[in-house]
Amino acid sequence: MVDYSEWIFFISAIFATYIWRFAGVIISHRIEANHPAFEWFTCLAYGIIASLVARTLIIPSGIMAEIPLWQRLIPMLFAFIGFYMFGKRLL
Repeated sequence: MVDYSEWIFFISAIFATYIWRFAGVIISHRIEANHPAFEWFTCLAYGIIASLVARTLIIPSGIMAEIPLWQRLIPMLFAFIGFYMFGKRLL
């Protein structure tokens, strides 16, 4: 007898993923891109990324914890200086 449970699981996962993508395509024409909610979510995402990077550099775990703090902070300082020298452009 052939066991189809893996295929059923696989097809179900595909369906569960693509149904939301299809729904997004259908309702995306009604969403305005410059809505204040999107600006808030963008700020939230940048804040979360910045806090995770800062935590990784200032309070690291694992092998990164063996590197002295001053050797982690000096590249951060150079990155901030470069960011402001080039007019606050990321690229």
